[in-house]
Amino acid sequence: MPEYAHLLQQSWRQLRFLPTSPLAGLVPVADASVLDGLLARASVYRPQPPALRDLDRLPQLKVYLGLPGRGPASRFSDGSFRAIYGGETLDTCVAEMAFHHSRTLAETSEPAGAIRVFEALALKVSGAFPDVRKGHRDLHLAGEYRHAQAFGRGLRSAGEPGTVFRSVRRQGGECLALFLAAPLKACTLKQMVALQWDGERLG
Repeated sequence: MPEYAHLLQQSWRQLRFLPTSPLAGLVPVADASVLDGLLARASVYRPQPPALRDLDRLPQLKVYLGLPGRGPASRFSDGSFRAIYGGETLDTCVAEMAFHHSRTLAETSEPAGAIRVFEALALKVSGAFPDVRKGHRDLHLAGEYRHAQAFGRGLRSAGEPGTVFRSVRRQGGECLALFLAAPLKACTLKQMVALQWDGERLG
C-alpha cells in the first residue's frame, strides 16, 4: 500500500488518546495546575493545547507495545498481545474513545458529571500496513470483534506491524492499529482533553 505509506511518512499526524490509567506507571502526570484548569471547563471541548512541555513519549509507547504477556482485548487483539490505536484526526479519536469509555461508565452506573481526562499524543509513523479500509465488513462490525481479532492475530503472527481500517464510530474517519513498535518514529504529548459524562454519553 505505497500511497498510504507515503502519507504516513509525509503528513500522518497520528492522534491517540490515552486515559490516565493504562500508562500511569510509564508516563509522567501533567502539572496539577493544568489539570485543575481543564476540570474547571470540562464540559467545553477546546482543541487549543494548554501550555504543556513538549515531551517525547516514544520510549514509553515502545515499552508498552513490547511488554510481555497479555494486553486488553480490543477490535484487532484478543488480549494475547498489546495494541495501540490511533485516528487520522482529533475528531476521530474523540468519537472512538468517547464511545468506548461511555460504555464503561454506563456499565458501572457512573453518576452524571464524572470527568475523564485524556492525553492527545501525536505519533509520527512510517511503513506499509495491510489496508482493510475498503470492504471487509466483517472486520468493521460495531459490536462483534471475533473476526477482526482472528484477523489481527494472524497479522501479528506473520510479523505485520499493524493494520489500517475504517473508524466504526465516525463516518469517514480512518484508524491505525499498531501491534509492533518499529513503525513508531516519534510521539509527542500535544494537549490534554477533559470530557464530561452526562449519564448517557461522554462528550
